[in-house]
Amino acid sequence: MSTELQFEDLKKQGFNVEEGLTYTGNKEKYLAALQRFLRRFEKTMNSIREFADDNDYESLTVLVHALKSNARTIGADELAGLAEKMELLGKAGSNEEMVSHREELFSSMNRVAGALEPYGKMQQVHPKSEISAEQAEKVGSGLIEAIEDFDDEKALQLIDELMRYPFRFTLINVLKNAREDIREFEYTEALLKVRRVISQIED
Repeated sequence: MSTELQFEDLKKQGFNVEEGLTYTGNKEKYLAALQRFLRRFEKTMNSIREFADDNDYESLTVLVHALKSNARTIGADELAGLAEKMELLGKAGSNEEMVSHREELFSSMNRVAGALEPYGKMQQVHPKSEISAEQAEKVGSGLIEAIEDFDDEKALQLIDELMRYPFRFTLINVLKNAREDIREFEYTEALLKVRRVISQIED
């Protein structure tokens, strides 16, 4: 089955492929995003279950926010909508109502994972423009050192390199803000933001 046919198959299953291609930039990056979503699927579902069972509503709200962004990136609009509904309920303090949507969210997640199953059987795609989680960890460590040493030239170079890791868009924006902090010599603010982003590296 060709990539083109798979994309057509996703469209038939309700995926907004055009939106996904807009978010990711090209077909190779979109394919990599689909595979990445599938790899993280079980971990994400287990974490949602754990946070809900432990009444850790703050962590659950943060996680469904990330799920919303990741689902939107691959054009899984139904899932993104459900995650956003839970996120807004969590932010409003309607915790029990948020948790009441968990099974509905799981059903949607399972439908998305089922549609993506053929991608899991394909060779893993790593776009040339992206860096791996291992590389991102190394760049992140160097970036923290550069900021702590007030080496703004090196820090700016490394922050651009770190943005080659496929973070979700909200985290890319945090890095952009950290870049502006460095240019304004606000090193403490930049360091806090960079540490936050680095903690989200996974593969």
